Amino acid sequence: MNEESLVKDLSFRVHHTMLPVADLDRSINFYTRLLGMKLKERHASEARKVEVGLVGYGDEASTPFLELIRDTSARAPAQVTPANIHIGIDTSDLRQLCTVLETAGVASLRPFKQRSDGLGFSAWIRDPDGHELELAERHQPA
Repeated sequence: MNEESLVKDLSFRVHHTMLPVADLDRSINFYTRLLGMKLKERHASEARKVEVGLVGYGDEASTPFLELIRDTSARAPAQVTPANIHIGIDTSDLRQLCTVLETAGVASLRPFKQRSDGLGFSAWIRDPDGHELELAERHQPA
C-alpha cells in the first residue's frame, strides 16, 4: 500500500510509550538500575488515581521515553497483564548487558544470539510486570 500522506506538511516523532505497572518503585528501579535509563519525573494524580514515573535515555524534548503508570484506585489489580507488545532497546554492548541482567536474576526469554540479518546481536527479557523487551546491539553493514 503506497498512499500519499494526508499530513505531509506536518512533522512527527514518537514521544512516549505508556506501560501499566503494579509497583512503580520496582519498575523505576529495574529500568534505571539495570537498563541505564534516567528518572525524568515522578508524580501522583489524585484526580486520575495514578502514580506516574517517566524514564528514558535522553532529553525528553527529543528522545522517546517510557511512562510507567500505577493504578492507585480501589479497583487496581495486584498484577498487570502485559499486552501483546514489546519495546526495543539498543545497547552498545549486549553481551555485557546480558551478564549484568543474569547476575541480577533477570530470566532470558530468548538468550543472546546473532541477529538473523547478521548485523549485530539480540536477546529478549521481561520487565518485572511481564512486558517483553527486545535488547539489541546493531552493527552497520560493511
